[in-house]
Amino acid sequence: MYNLKIYDETYLEKRLHVQKIHQWDFERDINWNLKVDTNKYLLPLDQSNIIFPGASAEQRLAISQFMGLIVASTISQLEMVAIKLKGPTWDKPLKKNPINPEFRELGEQFYLEEEKHSRAFGKYIDKFASALEIEPEQLRNFLPSANKTLIEKLYSLNAELGGSALWWLVAAVEEESLLFYNLIHNSRNDIDPLYYQIHRCHYEEESRHANYAPMMLEFHHHFSNKLQKNIFSKVEFLMAEVLNMTWTFNQLIKLKSLKSLKNKHPFFEVMYSTVDLLKGQSPLQVLHQLFTSAPYISSNLHLSAHQHVQEMLVRYGAFKMPLPETKKVVLTCTA
Repeated sequence: MYNLKIYDETYLEKRLHVQKIHQWDFERDINWNLKVDTNKYLLPLDQSNIIFPGASAEQRLAISQFMGLIVASTISQLEMVAIKLKGPTWDKPLKKNPINPEFRELGEQFYLEEEKHSRAFGKYIDKFASALEIEPEQLRNFLPSANKTLIEKLYSLNAELGGSALWWLVAAVEEESLLFYNLIHNSRNDIDPLYYQIHRCHYEEESRHANYAPMMLEFHHHFSNKLQKNIFSKVEFLMAEVLNMTWTFNQLIKLKSLKSLKNKHPFFEVMYSTVDLLKGQSPLQVLHQLFTSAPYISSNLHLSAHQHVQEMLVRYGAFKMPLPETKKVVLTCTA
């Protein structure tokens, strides 16, 4: 369990000091002069090609890169949502129930780091588009976007009502991003160097501030009224799970839309060709695989599987969706 001592000024001050002296610089610590290597994987894939059976080496490379771009965009977009909703989810509650300056300062540092992470992954997407010689917006049209979506509005409404659903999502997604880095690290020699470098920097700061979202959940628990504790706090993780699943499946549906770009660059032509690999499978079969054995997707759909999330669910008596267990698969960067 993370340290949740939100009233311990000495502990909070030490955490802030560690984060500030070890924070990385956007321009200095990432080598933006590196060109994207389009012959390199972005994420290792399962050897059995569970979702795309029979995928060729060329298709596996495209799938890896497309999945890597989805991960980059998801991190960038969700961290930007947290920043955009800073007012109702963080500033307003802390002004209503101030506890100590150290907790607020730690939060300000958290948001500074989240903005930097969002910007870094966003810049990588732009550089990848440049490597394909297309406009960034053309690529972004097929990647996750949370800007002015219903999902963003629902999180905002929940926060205005005194809820903490967004903090459940942030806590789970930060656990997820740490897991992703470990998978990439194991295959780092086969991963695009710039993509790996960004994930490494992201991992370092995420691991240092990973307990801030759980501390915000603890803060809400301390100051919630009976209605919020008995109803909101029980179902808010369920809300985060459902909205996260909606986000994930909406992205997968976009795959068929790649047809409009298949003549722009071989990457899109190859990626669009993978749609044919799904035709031999029933929708129910694909859905089962997405929940149980699809790399990255299955993990993203099982937010409650992370240890610290499980501990918080028990701590606050929160409900979660009954989902089938995920299967372990071997991930590699080879055909």
